[in-house]
Amino acid sequence: MCRKVVVKYSSKLKLISYMLHAASSGAQTVRILSDDTDVFVLLVYWCWKGAIVCHVQMEKWDGSVLEINATVTKHGEKCRGILGMHALSGCDTVSYPTGKGKISALKVLNQTDIAGLDSVLGEENATYSDLMATGTAFFLNLYGQRKSNSMNTARYEIYRKRKNPPPLKSLPPTDINLVCHIRRAHLQMMLWKAADRADPPAVQITNYGWEVNINNEVMPVLSKEPSAPENLMDVISCSCRAEGNACSSGKCGCAGNGLSCTSYCVCEGGDGCCNSLTQREDEYEDEEQEREDDLEGENDSNHEAYQGISFMAPRGSVPYIFGRAQSSLPSS
Repeated sequence: MCRKVVVKYSSKLKLISYMLHAASSGAQTVRILSDDTDVFVLLVYWCWKGAIVCHVQMEKWDGSVLEINATVTKHGEKCRGILGMHALSGCDTVSYPTGKGKISALKVLNQTDIAGLDSVLGEENATYSDLMATGTAFFLNLYGQRKSNSMNTARYEIYRKRKNPPPLKSLPPTDINLVCHIRRAHLQMMLWKAADRADPPAVQITNYGWEVNINNEVMPVLSKEPSAPENLMDVISCSCRAEGNACSSGKCGCAGNGLSCTSYCVCEGGDGCCNSLTQREDEYEDEEQEREDDLEGENDSNHEAYQGISFMAPRGSVPYIFGRAQSSLPSS
């Protein structure tokens, strides 16, 4: 008889725990039912780390099946850093950088050797300097700025080299914002790496880029520092207010210097701005669509980026571990 297990928990770590238990108990095949990219990456990492020999699969809700073992074989030792790469490039609890999806992140993993993605991130005794060195190295490579020594320098270089001013959201994070981002990724990594333990590490989340507001809601810490030096913001922003013809004359600080207005100007570079050089957000949509590998956390391209191997398989032939609560068991 086919053994099937329904796990009525939302916790992804429970899924990994059950998979490890099934594998160590002699199961020949274990299939996880989930559409979650985080679960997919966790399965790859733990199958690599635990040298799992049983057949591990992840079935999506459309019936397609992803081969975890094949993914481990394909990426080999690079699986060591796959959790760190995934956390830094965006997951359920860590924001993603605009325009940089999983394909771009995976290229960084495959083409570089950032040991800290596994040996530093998620380690409870990791030092601040090691965390920052690892996260900064990853992001500089992600944005093609390996010669820069900081994210602020990388932002400047990217802005300087563009013919037209890029949307601010497409620039790398500032140094101070990257610190918060790395701390959140580090916290998530600590939890993921505890999947084989009875209890997660006891940590204070307010030390890892999160804060608890007066309504007892957990929110990400946002930097209050300006995104550029104040004297620079004075130079590249205007204060035009004239309704109907704002920024239309040489008196506009931006138009007069041959610059596009931005969201930092009084006109905000919006529809009311008459500066002919202003670059609207919608003018970048086609370009961003080409550059972005994906902006969704849970879609097929994430799985394909990591694996590239999928097939259809009938249900009822292998043990199931469910990624979400089900009203009934699938038929045998």
